[in-house]
Amino acid sequence: MQKNTQLILVAVFLCAYMKISAQDNFNFQAILLDSVLTKNADAIVRSEAVEIVINSMSSVSVRTRRAVTVLNKSGEQYADKLERYDPLIKINKLQVTIYDAVGKEIKKYKKKDFEDRSVYDGSSLAGDDRYKYIEYIPTKYPYTLVFESEVDRSSTAFIQSWMPIIGSGHSVQKSTYKIINSSGVPLRSKEINFKNFSIEKYTTDQEISYTMSNVPVISYEVYSPSYLNTAPIAMVALSEFSLQGVDGIGEDWKTFGKWQYDYLVAGRDQLSEKTIKKVTQLVADANSDKEKAKRIYKYVQDKTRYISIQLGIGGWMPMMAADVDRLGYGDCKALTNYTKALLDSQDITSYYTVVYAGERKRNIQKEFASMQGNHVILNIPDEEEDIWLECTSQTTPFNFIGDFTDDRDVLVIKPEGGEIKHTKKYEPEESTLDTKATVILSEDRSISAVVEMQSKGIQYSHRYHEELKPLKDQKQHYKKYWSYINDMNIDSIELSNDREDILFREKLKINATNYITKAGNRLLLIPNMFNREDTNLPKYADRKRPLVISRGFVDTDEYLITIPEGYDVSLPEKKTIETDFGSFSSQLEKVNDTQLQFKRVLKINDGVYAKEEYETYRTFRQQIKKIDKSKIVLKQLQ
Repeated sequence: MQKNTQLILVAVFLCAYMKISAQDNFNFQAILLDSVLTKNADAIVRSEAVEIVINSMSSVSVRTRRAVTVLNKSGEQYADKLERYDPLIKINKLQVTIYDAVGKEIKKYKKKDFEDRSVYDGSSLAGDDRYKYIEYIPTKYPYTLVFESEVDRSSTAFIQSWMPIIGSGHSVQKSTYKIINSSGVPLRSKEINFKNFSIEKYTTDQEISYTMSNVPVISYEVYSPSYLNTAPIAMVALSEFSLQGVDGIGEDWKTFGKWQYDYLVAGRDQLSEKTIKKVTQLVADANSDKEKAKRIYKYVQDKTRYISIQLGIGGWMPMMAADVDRLGYGDCKALTNYTKALLDSQDITSYYTVVYAGERKRNIQKEFASMQGNHVILNIPDEEEDIWLECTSQTTPFNFIGDFTDDRDVLVIKPEGGEIKHTKKYEPEESTLDTKATVILSEDRSISAVVEMQSKGIQYSHRYHEELKPLKDQKQHYKKYWSYINDMNIDSIELSNDREDILFREKLKINATNYITKAGNRLLLIPNMFNREDTNLPKYADRKRPLVISRGFVDTDEYLITIPEGYDVSLPEKKTIETDFGSFSSQLEKVNDTQLQFKRVLKINDGVYAKEEYETYRTFRQQIKKIDKSKIVLKQLQ
């Protein structure tokens, strides 16, 4: 009887809330959401509707209404609270409405209530991009935010793509995207990653629309593909378009690249005779074009610095080379174009190249010509292999791009048109860390050591910046790197960046008072002192996505360990593991009565593996971790 009464009270409670919600906005109540959508979710896209009308080659209207229920603080990132604009973007309507858990309106912001700010990133000299935004601080969760905007744009080079899933923390109740082409210009589209989703599509001669409903969270999984490689995306582009008042054309990469060359790059490479003469003298005794290019690259690094400039068409068109030469600064476009101009003056061919930069690899979509990319680098064709130059860095070695632009499809812009190329991939054997050490163990449990490390490839790119830090920060870095060595003191640090051979050397002298554990007449220690596996991969009961190892590497370690006199050691067996993901070996050998030699080699292979292989990979890394932490016993002789 009591149980029935409780059920009746619950039903009355829900009906009361439903009545309140119906009076205000029933659709946005959060208390009765489907558990399929709330499971593992930080936010739920309740209803997203984007309608794009292409009025002409130089006019687009975009109407957006997006309702997101935010379940916790982590879900805030999925609730739209701003709209960007510039002199060619007009915001006609802007509104945000906030609803509580039962769908009752608690706050409304009109366009006049939004704050206005420059899109200034701290490294920009000038820019005309701005945004209007609100700062809403919730008092409780969940709540629902409804964002509505109507915007007119004068550029059609970038037409908003449909990306209903923008991260690993939200589910989607419903997302719709409609594009109406009234311009008379052919509209092209590209559908990516659609096969694993139920998406309704409707097309006519002038309209394309997509609808996706009830998609649960795609939970984050370590070593998984980027959501850009797994979530659905629909890209659209006009065959003829306008970019900041400059008309463009391009149905394929060849024609699209030619337009970029003719209208954005060509004619911006003039240099003064004085500068050309200086550069000619600089490379006069160089014995190859590659050596000339190397000297010119160093000249650019010494002379210029990176400053972003995002004014109008300048967001896509580089500054004049002569202005960079005179001022000594520029953004990625300007510095790349300037380097290209200097090389041109010496009859060395090079190409302005558009890329998606970032540690997580992203390709230019080679099957869909359109305005893409977020960065520019320089390509020098060479008989042996392409040379790639990162022109914004004052410290990056010649022909080294590291993990910022490595191993991805890029657009090379040539006078005759665009061409898709692939940047350098660093093989595991090219990304190495070689650690050598001489270690002295003392009976009082202390150790002293000289440690020398050499890194190449991607491992070089992760380490060489330490040279630029003050000594205090360097010491903090190494204490964190070897955090498991208790009471460690650093006596000296010597760092050497060999930009010629792209090799970074680190030499440290250290001591520690309590590294060894004493138990009666025995000393216990871990022989792997300077390069331990610390990966702690989670276990998944039902992994959903493939295993992706983006970059491989090889670590080699060799330590000569001097033990106190009067002690003996039982040597462990050599440990060896072979897998498809890589290999591992660890061994300890006796050199003489007072010296031991520790050797370790770890190789990780990059690649994409089936989701079922993840557990095997996790076990592989756990085995390494266990071996790396294994102890040996030094027993005092009687």
